[in-house]
Amino acid sequence: MTIAVQKLTDESLMRKACAVTNGKTSSKTTLEQIYKCEHSPIRSQIFWVEMYDIPSFVSVHLVRHKVGVEHFVKSLRDDRCGEGNETRNSPVNHCMLINAQALINMARKRLCTKSHKETRKVMREIKMAIRNIDFALFERLVPDCEYRNGCYEMKSCGEYPEGA
Repeated sequence: MTIAVQKLTDESLMRKACAVTNGKTSSKTTLEQIYKCEHSPIRSQIFWVEMYDIPSFVSVHLVRHKVGVEHFVKSLRDDRCGEGNETRNSPVNHCMLINAQALINMARKRLCTKSHKETRKVMREIKMAIRNIDFALFERLVPDCEYRNGCYEMKSCGEYPEGA
């Protein structure tokens, strides 16, 4: 399995978005601030995520996330690229064009201990790759129980108290 992440936009674009939404000509807002408050300029931060040879079922878990992300997944159709004997564990290549808000939302579900261990492994690899290019976002990629200070899953793992 190989995972690589490239950041396609920078802080200056986020600042322009902040300035427009506030009716100003400039902004001093930092990535740390915008990731913390999750206001709309967060979506100006765009990433290209490449995942090679991940299990097909992990790819299926990731494509369930639809808002703020576009998925590009190797076809396993036997009339195209597949051989006809693929299983849920067959390796696939999967790329995502994804914004920072969508990454936060994806991490909330896919870093949860109720998520499959292989899915958590892929999400942790994505998170670690982001650490090198956007540390402020890396710090916000946490499981839902940490994000919400409690577990709201149907069946809790018991690590955090169950939410109301």
